[in-house]
Amino acid sequence: MKADTGALMALCEKTENDIRSCINTLQFLHSRGQKELNMRTVQATRIGLKDQNKGLFSIWQEIFQLPKIQRHRIGVGPSNPVPLLMSSENSLFGPATVKTSLNVTAQRFHHILQLSTSSGEHEKLTQGLYDNFLNMKVKDSSFGSVCLALEWLGFSDMLHRAVMHGQNFQLMRYLPFLPVAFHFLFAASNIARLVYPNSQNEALAKLTQVQNLVASMISGIAPNSRSRVGSRSLVLEFLCLLLDVISPKLRPVNTQLYSQKEKQQLSELISTMLAYNLTYHQERTPDGQYVYKLDPNVEDVCRFPDLPARKQLTYQAKQLIAREIELEKMRRTEATLQARNSNQESAVSPLAKEGDQKPSAKSGGQNHKQRLDAIVKRATFEEKPETDFFGRVIVKKKASPSKATSQVPGKNTAEKQVGSAVGQSDVWFRFNEGVSNAVRRNIYIKDLL
Repeated sequence: MKADTGALMALCEKTENDIRSCINTLQFLHSRGQKELNMRTVQATRIGLKDQNKGLFSIWQEIFQLPKIQRHRIGVGPSNPVPLLMSSENSLFGPATVKTSLNVTAQRFHHILQLSTSSGEHEKLTQGLYDNFLNMKVKDSSFGSVCLALEWLGFSDMLHRAVMHGQNFQLMRYLPFLPVAFHFLFAASNIARLVYPNSQNEALAKLTQVQNLVASMISGIAPNSRSRVGSRSLVLEFLCLLLDVISPKLRPVNTQLYSQKEKQQLSELISTMLAYNLTYHQERTPDGQYVYKLDPNVEDVCRFPDLPARKQLTYQAKQLIAREIELEKMRRTEATLQARNSNQESAVSPLAKEGDQKPSAKSGGQNHKQRLDAIVKRATFEEKPETDFFGRVIVKKKASPSKATSQVPGKNTAEKQVGSAVGQSDVWFRFNEGVSNAVRRNIYIKDLL
């Protein structure tokens, strides 16, 4: 098979320097009776083109970067609407057509269109274009290309929404034209470093966080205020003004030194924050410092993170407000419990109330007395007569009664045996065995004789 160097170079460029594709193409042409390979045959043939899928970074780089002059594509890909075919009707490579060639701009158009069509990941491709197109060099000073790119993004979003919601899959043929528009708007010889798109995930996480904060705040709002507050109106109309209302000027002194007007202002502030389920919680920053933050932190909903707050309370003021909120919660809880108990007591009739109280007090006293008597009986022991070495009973001399015993004549026998401290005191002890010096008791010598 005869072939010149130019035809072989064209074949290599068409197959993107794939040696296997070149050999297969030559073998196929030779098996079909082709004895000579020239430039016209290479340009008209449809075989030899690789069906491959490039990575996202490769596609983004080809979209934002101008192609090199020496690597301009020869031939036409299968997606080109105006193929270059041979003039013979019975030829292997197709029917007759007009001998035209695409210029460089048309080749760029069809090349990017083919890349976006073969990628198969339109959403990721669009997100990468959105995250990287602002880092490219803008050709016009009026930012017309940026506005046009945003319009193309809006058009692509509406198409994708119509496809998904209306099940109109015929519109998907227009989605690959977005990368083509970005290529002609922002393509340059030298491009900035491309980054993987993360803005959508960050925005979705931020949206979920904001929705949770608003839902947490609404769930704790008082019922009389919750009926007039919706999530949309709360964010758009109400929340920014509420943050200014709960940030008054407070002196960092003890509340006892406040004037009557300042006390009234503090009381209204506490009532407002409790009505809308707001308080301050202490948190520790990564630097090791302690700060008080609003809980739920609705400042993240209506204020940009890089802008400072218009009114910022001091650490002492937030600490004072947090303490007063906790005290007010305790007072309201206690008042609610007292009101509930009073309502329950008023519902009970006076006779039933007296009948329930008296037996319970009496039974409580009887139970306590029975327990004490049982313990005293277990602690008492019968006094055995004292005997000598031979077992004879020793007769003791009766001691004269003391003044203390004469004043209190009649005493219980069990109390006399165990001790007066057991029968009269609520706190007493019983010694089992061993040695104990922890409890002392007055004993007379005459009782030991």
